[in-house]
Amino acid sequence: MHQPRRRATPPSQPPAPLPSRPAPGSTGPSARSSARRLPALAALGAAALGATLVTGAGAASAAPAPPAAPPTASLPGTAPLSALATARPATLAEAERQFQQRYPALYREQVPAWAPCAPEAVGSAQAAAALECAEVLVPRDHRDPGAGEPLRIAVSRLPQAGERPARTVLTNPGGPGGAGLSLAGLGLQPALARTEVVGLDVRGTGASTPLTCGADANAAVLGAPDPRDRSPQALSAAAAAMRATADACADDPLVDVVNTEQTIADLDVVRHALGRETVDWVGYSGGTWLGAQYATYFPARVGRFVLDSSVEATAAFQEVFSENQPPAFQRRFEEDFAGWAAGYHWLFRLGPTAGAVEGTYERVRAELAARPLTLDGVPLVDGTLVDGLVVQAMYSKTTFEQLAWILRGLDVVTGLRAGGAQGAADAAGAALAGRVAALLPQRLADERPAAADSFAATFLATTCNDTAWSRGEAFWNDLGQLQGPAHPLRGWASTQQPCGYWDRAPLSLPRPDGRDLPPLLIVQSRHDPATSYEGALATHEALGSSVLVTVEDEGDHALYASAGNPCVDEVVDAFLTTGVAPEQDVTCAGTGVPAPGSQLLSAVQRAVRDAVAP
Repeated sequence: MHQPRRRATPPSQPPAPLPSRPAPGSTGPSARSSARRLPALAALGAAALGATLVTGAGAASAAPAPPAAPPTASLPGTAPLSALATARPATLAEAERQFQQRYPALYREQVPAWAPCAPEAVGSAQAAAALECAEVLVPRDHRDPGAGEPLRIAVSRLPQAGERPARTVLTNPGGPGGAGLSLAGLGLQPALARTEVVGLDVRGTGASTPLTCGADANAAVLGAPDPRDRSPQALSAAAAAMRATADACADDPLVDVVNTEQTIADLDVVRHALGRETVDWVGYSGGTWLGAQYATYFPARVGRFVLDSSVEATAAFQEVFSENQPPAFQRRFEEDFAGWAAGYHWLFRLGPTAGAVEGTYERVRAELAARPLTLDGVPLVDGTLVDGLVVQAMYSKTTFEQLAWILRGLDVVTGLRAGGAQGAADAAGAALAGRVAALLPQRLADERPAAADSFAATFLATTCNDTAWSRGEAFWNDLGQLQGPAHPLRGWASTQQPCGYWDRAPLSLPRPDGRDLPPLLIVQSRHDPATSYEGALATHEALGSSVLVTVEDEGDHALYASAGNPCVDEVVDAFLTTGVAPEQDVTCAGTGVPAPGSQLLSAVQRAVRDAVAP
């Protein structure tokens, strides 16, 4: 089971209280602080009154004004914070007053019309059969809610018989821009059986009003040269490809209003349409960014918030993606995958040490960069695509075995080809094609699902619009040159960043500071490649009422109800169902990388159990 661990608080900051959830209608830590101050204020008032009586003054002196809330700091941006960002209603009464004043009746009076979900909306016929869906209308621009045609936000839930549950959990799969209707299936968790779990597709993606960058943008990204090619011609071509991607996305008139400020305002309209004063939250990856921003804009609306695999909420996206990810992915590859694969050298033949496994990857990559491989149903297998396969596999240890077999197969194919055995190489490649296709990221696939473009477009628009980025070819070339030698898996690719050429609308987001919030739960693995542990620590420190659940000896990205970790599931379930957070930080043990073949064996065992079950 888990072992509690106290958070180390920097000497420059006083220890942050980790109180239990306040009663409905209170204002979180600030309300409790006010209650603790009452005896002191009463004594101060009595002393002032006594002085007045002694001196015979005609009127009592004015009471000291309550301390003003500190100004809201902003993340790197290009404009003052909006009125929406600085309002920060700390009480439900004020939050409701602002909502009623902000929105026309069209948005204040709507009630979702639930109906069976379309299979294409949720991604599968099985999920569609289990869920019901609806649409919520939101303003095109929440800074001017009465202008423009409304946008549609698709929402889903798991139907429940009997009285409606008392609480609603909104969910988000991350990205930013991931379609999330299927996440309503979290309601199948036994602990959430009496909770309404709602999935949604954020603006720009999935079944909601879509944003598109079009085929030209995808072609520009896929046509960029190998990021390890540092010749002047290649660097110039890479910059042109990134500029073309940004230009293609700019053609959609919706692009300027696909950002986090608009999206969290959409969430608040959805909350109101669902008839809830407060909402709970389970957000994964990019969904932690959304959750932290929603809590900053609407602290009074915050119920039980879970941030799973947390983005560094106090940093700009340039730091999150282009600076934090390369070392985190390299660490995951070197310390988790390579060591595991070396332990099974007798099977995979990738090398008897972690360093030897890395050497095999580098050799295979170099050979395919020089002479790409053609496989049926797969784009050209070159050095860049090999990087994409490795990066994709780092998200979950359950894909380590698949990657190991792919690297072994590619090593065999390139070796046969180099030795002149082209026929044998072709046969080995044909056997390998299915494995490569199964691990291929959607953005690299020959035939991408229709939702893939809206996801990619929404991801770019959100990350490029939310915070300011360094501009120009020289900066990005230098960054890739700096990161590449140290973190080759992702570091060289830092050069290829469309946000460095993006013309963003004026916007600044507030910097989350944890003011007026109840307890929140942050769940993070030590070697998470996509959202680094160091970034989660920074978020934990900024959100003073948060509790951190650290998963040791683990690097999986997205943990709750996903990674099969009983300790994590127990802690999160208890928080979501009772509202009581652990009194101090928690450490859970990782579950270990499965041995080769164990996943297949487990699937066979499950099939047998299902067949003989009464």
